Amino acid sequence: MKPVAVVTGASGGLGAAIAAELEGRGYGVVGLSRSSGVDVADEERVRAAFDELERLDVLVNNAAVLIPRPLADTSATEWDEQLGSLRAAFLCSREAFRRMGPGGTIVNISSLSGVAGAEKFAGMAAYVAAKSGLAGLTEVLAVEGRPLGIRVNAISPGAIDTPMLKVAGVAGRKFAPAEVARVVAWLAAPDSAPLTGANLRLEP
Repeated sequence: MKPVAVVTGASGGLGAAIAAELEGRGYGVVGLSRSSGVDVADEERVRAAFDELERLDVLVNNAAVLIPRPLADTSATEWDEQLGSLRAAFLCSREAFRRMGPGGTIVNISSLSGVAGAEKFAGMAAYVAAKSGLAGLTEVLAVEGRPLGIRVNAISPGAIDTPMLKVAGVAGRKFAPAEVARVVAWLAAPDSAPLTGANLRLEP
């Protein structure tokens, strides 16, 4: 039976590129996104989706929401929607920990926006908070995963040429989604063992 990877936010952009890269490497890929009927910030929907899996080898927490807005103009609803990506990573990682055996891997898609000291942009407070939280979550999950034989790493790329980047309005050099997807696939594979707890900073 081929290995199975779950990719959140897989309906477009980077998530679609990651799903395609993993499929090309022989994984059976299950994409979870709102367009597929699964809100990964919804506890019951996440549990139901993972209950349908016969096996789970890789989880890629990629889902994210960006609503550019000055902090003073950001509603609590908009804040919660963007922080929902951190909640989603928690919910999906919890299900993965309950189902993965030794050799399982989790890859979290953070951002340079979540790296201390990296350049920040106005209007992205909630997004930065979510990505910073995801970077911290990665470190803790790596500690908890070690005795289970589960590796947890993150990547923090700079600008990627996706629809979300157009919403952000950030200029400058950009990664192609496929470039970043190859790094994710490497982290997911045994070739990157015994790396765990790392956050790879990718600067275009």
